[in-house]
Parts: sequence; structure tokens; C-alpha cells
Amino acid sequence: MSKLVVVLADTDEKYLMPLELKFIKEFGDKANIEVISDKEYFKSYFNSLKKIDILIIHETLYTRDLEKHSIENLFILTESNDVNSTQDMSINKIYKYTSVKEIFNEIMSNPSPKLLRRINQKEDTKVVMVYSPSGGSGKTIVALGISAAIAKCHKHVLYINTETLQRYNFMLKNKEFCPHSFEKRIIQREENITQYLSSAVGVEMFDYLLPFKQSISSLNINMEHYKRLIEAVREAGQYDYVVVDCSSDFTGEKTMMMSYCDRVMIITGQDAVSVSKLDSLLENIDCSDNNKYMFICNKYSGQLVNWLISSNLNNKCTISEYIECFELDYASFDLEFLAMNKHFQKLAYTLI
Repeated sequence: MSKLVVVLADTDEKYLMPLELKFIKEFGDKANIEVISDKEYFKSYFNSLKKIDILIIHETLYTRDLEKHSIENLFILTESNDVNSTQDMSINKIYKYTSVKEIFNEIMSNPSPKLLRRINQKEDTKVVMVYSPSGGSGKTIVALGISAAIAKCHKHVLYINTETLQRYNFMLKNKEFCPHSFEKRIIQREENITQYLSSAVGVEMFDYLLPFKQSISSLNINMEHYKRLIEAVREAGQYDYVVVDCSSDFTGEKTMMMSYCDRVMIITGQDAVSVSKLDSLLENIDCSDNNKYMFICNKYSGQLVNWLISSNLNNKCTISEYIECFELDYASFDLEFLAMNKHFQKLAYTLI
């Protein structure tokens, strides 16, 4: 869904600031807000045809020439408190010197049906897969770090670990495991599985599917089961992002999940073994879509040889981020530490 376009135009820049903050608070990242206080820039801005969802403009700047633009909702700020003085009832006038809250409420009290639909429309859930062709790359820490950083941006995140043996909860406060009743619902492909999801979800900085106590192979759970669960979560629209942490084995199920996900983050090390396995992966899948695939070097150290550079991989992929090696004190570890890591924050901004 494209963002709403909101334009605030008044030569009094100080007046516009609190109004701009109000729209940012209410619309968040659903809107692109343009503030115009300079007359010359105003002329330049409207010199080309514009498509605007909400235009709030001071009466001294308003002219009939604006009618050539596609303006869905027009509001004129007037310095007269007699807002009904105009004979043209198609023009919405608002007394400029009322409170910001009242101005916003006036604008939103009678929006066009098109605007109302766009405001209430929810963005589709984005699914991000985190995968590494080599074990020991720190993939799970990266997946948890990305989940925490996205959640820090006020997004609702669900983390799902799909590894065969799951014990990532030793890093979390909650040490519970997924209840047997939910295991059965996954295996049986329960139609309304999201109705029971709350019983199988832990909540800290973000939500996460509780780990299974037994291996998923012994439970007969496979990637197709996970895919059906994620599809149900997507359909329910409860989450902004689902982060899927996948094991390092390379199978047909993994390529299926890669195709399904919106973004795939491939984690590697800088050592010769990790680079060799990454090279092997690139021989088996097409990762040329830079909008979908992102390559990340984890545990990077400038003191060690970087085989990513010394090999011929530069012709096959580009490393988007080098995450510097850092020590984790698991005795005092918390997700806030990961959320504040500059590398995870950068990756979160890339996804958002």
C-alpha cells in the first residue's frame, strides 16, 4: 500500500510544527508529510501536477489553480472564526487558532470514503527468513537481534525457530516449551490454528513461538507445517513481521521457504569454510534479486583474513553488512542488548 500524502502549507513555520507532530503521531509510517512554509517553494512544488490525500493550507496561499491537482481532501486555515462565511460549501474551512487536537479531529471527522479505506487498511505481514549454509555462524543471535530491533521500531513481531533441536530459550527469561496440544494442531493442520496461538507464544520484546521440547523430526513437523502456520498468521494480520530462523541444512523444503518469504537474509562468516559453503549455496540457488536476498557477514574481525574478499564471491554476491564480533554474557543477557546493537538496527531499518 502506498503511503498517504499529507501537505501542510502556511508561511508561519512555527505554527505548522505542532500540527506536523500530530499527524506523525497519528499516522506513523502510513503517511509522507510535506511541510511548506516558503512561498517560492510552494510555487515550485505545485508547478507540476500533484496527487495529495490531505491538503491543509492557509487562506492566503489558496487559489483556484490548485483545482487542477488531484486533492482528495482540502482544508483551508482561516483567521476568521466565522468558518461558515463562505458561499462555497465544497470548501472546508477551519479556524486557524483553535487547538491542534481540534483541527485534527475536524479533519478526520468527515474524511472521504477513499481516505477512510486507506487509513484503516493494514499493511500485509512481511515474512523474513534468516538462513546460513554453515553452522556456528551465529544465525540465531542475528535472527533474535533483528526481531528485537524491528520491535524497537514499534512493530509487532513474531519470531519462529524451525531448527531440528530447539533450545534458544536458554537466552530468554521464559524457559517454557510449546504445549503438546499446539504441537498436535500443527501436525494435524488445524484450520483455525491462530485461535490457539496465544497458548504457544512467549512474550518479551517481541512474540516468539515457544520452542519444542522434542526434536521436530521426532514430532514429524516439517517446513510445510511451518509454512501453513505462517500463512495462517499472515491471514490473521496480527503481526507486522514474522522472522523465520532456519537450520543450516540445505533441502528442497528450504528453497520452498526461500521462495515463499518476502526477504531472505543469508548469514556467513569470513573464514574459508564458511565462504566455501556460501559459494556452494550460490551454485544451487539464484540469489540475484537484491530486493529479496541480503548477505550478512557475522562475527567479523578485522584482525583475521576475510576470505569473502580474497575469494571470487564478489562476482556472485554483495555483503550488505559486516556485524562486528562481540562477546555475550549469557548470565546477564537480555534482548535489549541486541536491540541496541547498531548493526541490527541498521538491518531493521532496511527491512522496514
